[in-house]
Amino acid sequence: PRRLSATFYVEWVVGVLREQAALNVMCTLDAESGALFARSAWAGDFAGRVAFADVGRRPRSFTTDRAEFLGRNGAPEAPAALGRARLADRTGELCDPCAALMTGMDLPPGGDDEVVFLLGQADSAEEARRLVRSYGEAGRAQQALEEVQAEWDRILGAVQVRTPDPALDLMLNRWLIYQTLACRVWGRTGFYQSGGAFGFRDQLQDA
Repeated sequence: PRRLSATFYVEWVVGVLREQAALNVMCTLDAESGALFARSAWAGDFAGRVAFADVGRRPRSFTTDRAEFLGRNGAPEAPAALGRARLADRTGELCDPCAALMTGMDLPPGGDDEVVFLLGQADSAEEARRLVRSYGEAGRAQQALEEVQAEWDRILGAVQVRTPDPALDLMLNRWLIYQTLACRVWGRTGFYQSGGAFGFRDQLQDA
């Protein structure tokens, strides 16, 4: 078998814009669940909420230091951490915040394996732990994915448009509806506008 590593990396925002929110993000390792938690120290819309990241496999290594994962002058396209066997198991409140997780696997020739990484947010640490426990198993994660796909098919298939242009049909029937609902209505964000605004003038007129 060949020894391989599965790696997960995310840059925390826990706010509106990463450039403004990064200094307020506090990263910790939750002793009970083993997940990485991130909270905002700023008393804004995200105060009190808990973002989390974990992997449903042990042992694993981790870091919440973006500089450690990327390396000096590094970039997400070629992070320095991928050249190492493990991360430093380090958390801190004064580093450039991220969540990076690495776990190993022994894969035989022609074989396959499945690793479940978790990323989410909750109202409290207790709710975050419940979500980590609930979705950490491969079978439950696959079930949740199928449920999400079925729900999006139901929503996006409610109205169908047929034109002479298949590309236009694809855009009108799925992509634009998905983008408007997921980004503007639920996420209250977009490619160039992030915030908590909600309503036609603040979001939908620009969708």
